[in-house]
Amino acid sequence: MNPYTKYTLILSSVFLASCVNQNTKISANIMPTTNPCTKLELLKSAYYDDFAQLKEVNIGGRVSNMWKAKYQLFGENCQVFSWGGKQHTYSCSLVAPNEETARNYYQNAKKITQQCLGDEWKLEESERKHDDGMKTTFTNHDAKRSEKVTFSTHLVPTSGLFSTTWKIYYYVGNSSKPTNKKAK
Repeated sequence: MNPYTKYTLILSSVFLASCVNQNTKISANIMPTTNPCTKLELLKSAYYDDFAQLKEVNIGGRVSNMWKAKYQLFGENCQVFSWGGKQHTYSCSLVAPNEETARNYYQNAKKITQQCLGDEWKLEESERKHDDGMKTTFTNHDAKRSEKVTFSTHLVPTSGLFSTTWKIYYYVGNSSKPTNKKAK
């Protein structure tokens, strides 16, 4: 092997190693903990920056912009999406093997979120309108409108030809409609 080829391989290896190391550092800064309360706090902070640090790959969409998320709250199917660029939402979903498991996931998500957010966050639970599922929303009504982030979890049945599967969705975003500011 000639010296030029050796030098090129060594230099390429150094650059590749630095990229891998940098990606590891970025991942560690995004989610340096397994503590659920710290995870929720990081997601709340990321909301105020349109989840910019969590957006990995733009996967597009017909009606909205969507990005694969760098950080998975649970499962491996988390994404950030925005409707018309106005509001950004972080979303995760998980398919449960049966209704009992799905209900356990849902109850645990509700319990942990309430414990982590504290008493100023109000829990509102209701049946979903278009199916037999449930929805729990956590909102701090005392927060300023610009800081009104909402955490919610949904238990959703999806009927198939031969059986019903259950999904759990978890959202971090703003449940109020965006205001249209008119130019002065």
